[in-house]
Amino acid sequence: MIAIVYLTYCAASWFSTRGTLAYYAGHMSLPSWMASDALAFFIGGAVPTLIYGLISMFVFKMLPIKTNGGDVKSIRNGLHYAVIAANIVLFLLKFMFIAIPLYAPLLDIILDPVVTLLSVGLYMWYAFYMNYVDKSRYRVVLSQVFGMFVIVYGLVALINLITAVV
Repeated sequence: MIAIVYLTYCAASWFSTRGTLAYYAGHMSLPSWMASDALAFFIGGAVPTLIYGLISMFVFKMLPIKTNGGDVKSIRNGLHYAVIAANIVLFLLKFMFIAIPLYAPLLDIILDPVVTLLSVGLYMWYAFYMNYVDKSRYRVVLSQVFGMFVIVYGLVALINLITAVV
């Protein structure tokens, strides 16, 4: 499942990564193969997948302790599907970067957190109604899982904002 998450992160980050690689290859006299679309595709998903994998591993190791059981495995698998769906939607939305390349950094800062948090939020709402976890413990699950995404994508948006300005 992580391999599919990685491929969708690659697709979602492809446009911005290829622009960044082309910029650095042009200004730093790097070889032309460093600015290829194939390299940009696979490099673009490495860091987001690593961050997602590490943080979700930590959150889902602690979740069964706090929820006294529950179907945490279904929540984790469903969360993978929610991230995959969000990344596919982001990939399709980022085709507009071809038409408006100067706004790409700004749109990247806005679109990534909004689409991903919306997808994860809708999945968590679905998980609530499917009773994956006892309703009395659902607040803990929601704060752990959704809070993880809010913190990560908030930090990513802040870093992207700083690098876009500089």
